[in-house]
Amino acid sequence: MWVGVSIVDGSFDSEEVEIEMSSSSGTYSGSNGHMCTYETCVLRTSLTVDNFGRTFLGCSRYKVGPKCPFFKWIDNPTCVRGNEAAHFVQQKMDLLRSELQLAHERERAATQVAAEATQMAEIAQDRAAKATERERKFRASSVQAKEIAVRALEQERKCRIALMLSWFFFLFWLCCFRVLAQVRMLE
Repeated sequence: MWVGVSIVDGSFDSEEVEIEMSSSSGTYSGSNGHMCTYETCVLRTSLTVDNFGRTFLGCSRYKVGPKCPFFKWIDNPTCVRGNEAAHFVQQKMDLLRSELQLAHERERAATQVAAEATQMAEIAQDRAAKATERERKFRASSVQAKEIAVRALEQERKCRIALMLSWFFFLFWLCCFRVLAQVRMLE
């Protein structure tokens, strides 16, 4: 006999154990062509209030797809005390389900907030990189502007010197012409 445990859809409706038996005494073929046998059926534990804790064999496609109505109780009905306790266990299960659902919702919300925070951090890094690039370009253009200003000041200094020399030569030649004019008058 081979026994393996699996849980379907994360649901707490039943615990499943697949059983392979050596004898094939029971077979059911559904209208959809699916066939269950004792070899392919699944052993489950009922968690309903009326049959709490009872084990049964059922279709292996339970909660997976189209299933056949193959079903057989393995044990005797639950006792009166078991049925009374089942209500409290069911309430506890419902409470645990709601807490689990709330935890999943909180996890989804936290994951979403983390994703948004990561996205905002990436945007901030992108903006910081762009700001750094703008600052680098500004510094480069500032250096170019300083070089241009230095060249302009040098050019202005040369122009002032040239202007002063031109005035000096102008006055020199003016004086020379006056002196020549006076010398010619005296002759």
